[in-house]
Amino acid sequence: MPASQSKALPQKILTINFGGIGDEILFLPTLKEVKRLLPSCRISLILEPRSKSVKEVSNLVDEVLLFDIKKKPLKPGDYLELLNLTRSGKYDLVISSGSSPMVAMLLFASGIPVRIGYGTSALSRLLLTHPVPLNKEQYAGNMYHDLSGGLARYLGQEESSQQKSRQAAVIQIPEVYVQESSRERMKAALAEEEAQLEARLKDLSSATATNTDIGTDTTSGAAAKAKKRLLLHPGTSRLAVQKGIIKTWESKHWLDLIRKLLKLDNTEVILAGGPDDEEVMKDLQAELGEEAKRIINFYGKTKSLADLAALIEMTDLFICVDSAPMHVAVGLNKKVVALFGPTEPAKLIPQTKNFCALTDASEQVVRSLLDGLGVRLLPDTVFQSSLDLLKQE
Repeated sequence: MPASQSKALPQKILTINFGGIGDEILFLPTLKEVKRLLPSCRISLILEPRSKSVKEVSNLVDEVLLFDIKKKPLKPGDYLELLNLTRSGKYDLVISSGSSPMVAMLLFASGIPVRIGYGTSALSRLLLTHPVPLNKEQYAGNMYHDLSGGLARYLGQEESSQQKSRQAAVIQIPEVYVQESSRERMKAALAEEEAQLEARLKDLSSATATNTDIGTDTTSGAAAKAKKRLLLHPGTSRLAVQKGIIKTWESKHWLDLIRKLLKLDNTEVILAGGPDDEEVMKDLQAELGEEAKRIINFYGKTKSLADLAALIEMTDLFICVDSAPMHVAVGLNKKVVALFGPTEPAKLIPQTKNFCALTDASEQVVRSLLDGLGVRLLPDTVFQSSLDLLKQE
């Protein structure tokens, strides 16, 4: 009998999604669908310690449970710890994004009565109560969202083939939540930085014969408030670098781009970065020299993922490499120019008008051979794409 006809719907839901913050943000549409199908349910999410801050930008998760799946080596006691996490909550239903048969075995051993995951093998299809197909050749938000089809099937709400086709065409874009406390804090911090920038620009203007000699825009007052904020986030995660997935863009290219952006009228350039970005931020500051006075350096002022989300929310354009901040900006539906190297844009950023994914399609060499080279794009390409996106309504 379908759950929708039974006396009680599942209320205690366990979800498991290992990966970085970006992976957790991409998983949010799945959690949203769970809440839609089961409005009164309580969702627990098992994730890696490095990604626990995702709870700062989502109100869909009631409880975060941590397990370090990247620990080397994982010993029998570690697997027992993970099994205990799945058992301790006495969950009614579990949804896991893991695709290996080991995941299906873990879910089966958990004793959770309803087990939803990817049916990637005969064993997985045997041990999961509601296996779903795994389609990696699509946007990751949609790939994860396919798991909710298993829940709909359990609830007796499985869609027709025609409905499934229509649903597959819908891009499952995450929605990021901004905490009001972070919004107010970042608003005040940015206002202070902008006031200091205006003072520096006036000093630079008075020290030169004309503003055009250095391209300084000294617009003030009401007009200054209308300036478009261009936020640049040059960094990427240290773990990606350790894994040999080089997503970075050379500092000299960031410098070239910054100098081009500084020549635009009625705009301001803001630099931001996370804890892993100290080296690149220092390099940029040193190379900019006196020009550093014409930008807002926000590095170190965002103390959390919630702060970064609040800062991104206040900007008009976000320029970054493939990284967690990119997914935050997408979740806020901001205009994004994302620079890609070894990773595949179609799987990581929605193909919609607000998001511009740039990659070097002219390379004739197999991309995997170039992973160590990072992003291979010219500053002119990024600059022009930024202009095009800014002009777009």
